[in-house]
Amino acid sequence: MKILNSMYGQAIGDMLGEPVEGLTREEIAMQHHSITGFISPPSITDDTIMTHLVVRSICETGRADRRHIAQTFLRNRARIPRMGPTTAQALFGLADDPDFTPTTGTTDGAAMRAPAIAWLFPADRVIPNAIESSLATHGAPVAIAGACAVACAVSKAIAGADIETVIRAGVHGAREVSGDLASLILEVVSLASQRSLEDAIDITGCGIETEEAVPAVFAIISKHHDFRSAVLAAVNLGGDADTIAGMAGAIIGSMSPIPRDWIDACRGQPEAMIMESWRCVSRFTRSTGHRAGTSH
Repeated sequence: MKILNSMYGQAIGDMLGEPVEGLTREEIAMQHHSITGFISPPSITDDTIMTHLVVRSICETGRADRRHIAQTFLRNRARIPRMGPTTAQALFGLADDPDFTPTTGTTDGAAMRAPAIAWLFPADRVIPNAIESSLATHGAPVAIAGACAVACAVSKAIAGADIETVIRAGVHGAREVSGDLASLILEVVSLASQRSLEDAIDITGCGIETEEAVPAVFAIISKHHDFRSAVLAAVNLGGDADTIAGMAGAIIGSMSPIPRDWIDACRGQPEAMIMESWRCVSRFTRSTGHRAGTSH
């Protein structure tokens, strides 16, 4: 059930943040004072859709394969709204060259879909598979490190770890690829422990770049251990609000109860997508004999 809750957590964070993506914290405060729930009909974005397309690809092939994941994105291009610039550029390259592998891209698109890796693979296989999945669209070390950080954090969370262990796992995942990103995560978590979350984010940022979005996720979960407060904190920060709230939601969703009315808001397309992925994950883990969130 922790994996299923993580799936709901990501989708809910995405939907809550979608209406204010790109706004500053000041603009959100001016327009809404403080967001405490859905401010428009809930709608998922590319964050949730592409995460679940990763699940489909891996379940179809039995492994994480960067080219198959990218081809899955390309085949479903019409279903993916508001695709990020790095991903769009990578898919453009793939359309021209089936063997295209990106070597650039520092945005948080790889990290946003990294929860899929944690849902499918045991802990000792999360990092290599997060790297492979990232390379479908993002080639820069910082973007890959961000995906490893998020995947490792989700993996520990669904295994039942406490928040400090989850954060350490994220730092470890980042450090496997980029010591700089690992240091940024530690820095913003330390800042958040000494100051308000807003003060810490003012220094590090919460934009679309991995070096801003992923540390922001860890700052949020270091301050807010309750699902509702964590995702609302992410949404009210502004910036890449849907992605940051989705990543935070995927982690905290498996650690803290999700409000029933927010789960009910997923009825329709989001719930259908979640339940299909839940069935895929269940079949995949049975067929491989591996349970996500564990080590072997």
